Amino acid sequence: MLMRKEVENFLIKFGAFKVGIADPKRDFKMALRGCHPRDIMRNCNSVIVFALHVGLDYYTTLEYDQKGDVESRVFNIYRDWVCLQLANFLMDKDYEAIVPFGFKNSKDKVARLSFKLAAYEAGLGVYGRQSLIITPEYGPRVNFGVVLTDASIKPDKPLKDFNPCKECYTCAKLCSVKAINARMPPPTGFNRKRCLNFIDNIRQKTEGR
Repeated sequence: MLMRKEVENFLIKFGAFKVGIADPKRDFKMALRGCHPRDIMRNCNSVIVFALHVGLDYYTTLEYDQKGDVESRVFNIYRDWVCLQLANFLMDKDYEAIVPFGFKNSKDKVARLSFKLAAYEAGLGVYGRQSLIITPEYGPRVNFGVVLTDASIKPDKPLKDFNPCKECYTCAKLCSVKAINARMPPPTGFNRKRCLNFIDNIRQKTEGR
C-alpha cells in the first residue's frame, strides 16, 4: 500500500499546500453521467487532489489560437506539469496513474472530470454560492490538480462545520446576469449555462480579449 506521506512530501516540493484523497467507490454522487473517476479509470481506487495557492497570478495568460481556444492560464500549465510528475512518480512505484485532462463535452465545456468536485470530495474546500471551491486557507484563490490511481490510499471526507457563504450574499447581488440563486444551497443555486452564455457573449464582442 502506498504511504500517503510519500505523496504529500512529493507534492509539497512543487508548492502544494494541501493534499486530499477522495474515494471513487464511495463519493462523487454529484458527478455528471460519464464523468465519474471510474468512467475514466475502471480500476481507480484513489483520487489524489492537491491544492496550489495562486493569488492574482492565476489570471496571467498566454494567448494562442488553437481549435477555438484563445488563451491558457500560465498557472494551469504548471499545475498540469505537476500532475504529470505525480503520475510518473506513481508509475515508477508500479501503480497505474491517469491525469484526467480535457473535456467530456467541449461544446458545453463539460470537463472529463470535475476538479472542483474532486477537491470537494477530498475535503480540500466547499462549494461557494458561485460554484467555486472555497478553502479555509486561501478562499477561492486556489488551483487544484488531480491524478487517478489504482493505489489504495486512506481517503479523506468532505469538510464539515465550514460554511463561508452562510451569511454572505455578495456574489449573488453583484452577478449582472442573475446566475446565482442565493435561496438555494451551493452549488445548486448556480446557473452554469447562464454564466457561460454571458462569458461567450463578452468574448464575441471583444474578439476574445
